[in-house]
Amino acid sequence: MSRFSESYALVPLFEPKDKTAAAYVSDAVNLGLYHSFIAALMFGEITDDSVLTVYRDTTAARATALTTAVAFRYRLSAAAFKVTKSDQLGEPIAVLSTGLTLTAATFVNKWIAIEFDCDVSGSTARYVAINFSSVGNPLLVAGLGIGQARYPGHLIPTAV
Repeated sequence: MSRFSESYALVPLFEPKDKTAAAYVSDAVNLGLYHSFIAALMFGEITDDSVLTVYRDTTAARATALTTAVAFRYRLSAAAFKVTKSDQLGEPIAVLSTGLTLTAATFVNKWIAIEFDCDVSGSTARYVAINFSSVGNPLLVAGLGIGQARYPGHLIPTAV
């Protein structure tokens, strides 16, 4: 049996940060290296609404330049952290390319999962980046990507 860390790549997307005043953009991730990929985004305090947008493009530089926003689906945790069912996710919710508005009433102390099916997403726009808008400050956030590697092993190829 292989180790989890040799079958799945763990990709830091957002360092834990109290985002203020400026947009906060993840690294661009090459989805071509994965069969499937999930972005797990954890929220702490949210004092004002912020907008989360997903961008896809043909290169890492273009993805982080935030030029091509795309629609996506996410699942929200069933409860706040350290509460029964905080490890359970609700049904997938579709979001337009204009983005998801993160309201304190819904997202404070919860987490979301954005799933990417890398096999059907097209081979040309394989880089993805996630952006939190400059509005809605402060926003306490952290994020980790988990990908089922196409090339598993002790040293999985880097995707950022």
